[in-house]
Amino acid sequence: MMGKFMLAIFMLEVALISAFSIQELKSLAPRRRETVEEKGDYLIICTQEPIELGIVLDSSSSIPRKDFRIAKKFLQDFLKQFDIGTGENDVRVSIITYGKGIYPEDAFNLTSYATKEQVLEAIGNVPHRAGLFTDTGKAIKYMHEVQLNNAVVRPEAEKVSIVITDGNSQIWRETKAEAESARNDGITIFAIGVGLGIRDEELSNIAGDETRVTKVDNFSKLESIKESLARTTCIKKEKPTTPQMVESPTCGEVNPADIYFVFDPAQLGLDAIAWTTSIISLTLDTEDMNNGFQYGVISGTCPDDAGFDLDDYNNVDDIKKRLQDYDRSKVKDLLQYLGTKAYTAEHGGRENSKKVAVLSLGKDIKSLGDLKSQITELNNQGIQVFIADYYNRNIEIEGAATLFGRGSRQVSEDLVNRLCPNLAATK
Repeated sequence: MMGKFMLAIFMLEVALISAFSIQELKSLAPRRRETVEEKGDYLIICTQEPIELGIVLDSSSSIPRKDFRIAKKFLQDFLKQFDIGTGENDVRVSIITYGKGIYPEDAFNLTSYATKEQVLEAIGNVPHRAGLFTDTGKAIKYMHEVQLNNAVVRPEAEKVSIVITDGNSQIWRETKAEAESARNDGITIFAIGVGLGIRDEELSNIAGDETRVTKVDNFSKLESIKESLARTTCIKKEKPTTPQMVESPTCGEVNPADIYFVFDPAQLGLDAIAWTTSIISLTLDTEDMNNGFQYGVISGTCPDDAGFDLDDYNNVDDIKKRLQDYDRSKVKDLLQYLGTKAYTAEHGGRENSKKVAVLSLGKDIKSLGDLKSQITELNNQGIQVFIADYYNRNIEIEGAATLFGRGSRQVSEDLVNRLCPNLAATK
């Protein structure tokens, strides 16, 4: 198995760099260029062939945000080994992402950028859409018919595509047909499957040949694919001194926020409570949400939610009246506390931070009364309100944005993307 794995990597690397093509065989003097790769204190300079490279990247909900960043980092590191530019002997790059359909608004084409630096930055800026589908076939079709169309590629350059996915496409026949069409049009496709869930048949349908299929256990192991690339006529050269890269600020450093998660345990129920606490945990675990953010939870109205002692009441009527409080939804009281006290300096609120509230709703929303007026009042106080709905009912309340997704991970990622619309895409 390991031998087959290494062979697949080797074939991937050789093909991407030497661009074995019919065009080469017909030419006695194939076009060549030099590429430079950093290796610590020295550089490796190699000759390579021109390539039109179309990247097809899975951006479905099954890929955690952290792993999507790893995939982008892998692509950036891999492309650093090529001379990317507009010259006739350079490598040109395009990318299309997909999930529920394709995302051309996030794509770029072969002629979109003129330098390697621009391409690497653009890949870093590709956002994770967490689509609730795996439309691999549509993405391959877009790469073939739009990005690597014969009208835009250079006739002397090899057409190569890399498809990175962690799951099986729901419309597998479409994926197979579109990949076959692209290959018949001269595009060499390499399929990289990540994780244990993707079938070998899916990858073979994409690549058309098992020697162009590579599988890794997880996204972290993508790093191994870019190592030891096949080269010809390579030499070592001392590396020149370069200025140190300045790290980009995190989302929280640019847009600090004080975030409260608000929920009434009695109104939610046990399953929805577990779902809500999972959203909170996943958000806290997100790297982008570590610096510059403060978190709080409002889930009770003590001392009303506490019990009572043996000598607190002297008659049955008073006890029954107190018991009625446990059946009453506390959401209205929680939102009132949120708007009047929660963001004050006494409770940790910061003057220059955005005020954010995530309200988790249970099954019985009719008992909550007029949420709209309370949310409007919160908006007037500068509080941005999000709704997390365990029952995924597409609730619409003016002044509040309903977070997308049934799963807690999807809801958490949607929250992060909404709070960090710009910086989230660069991580």
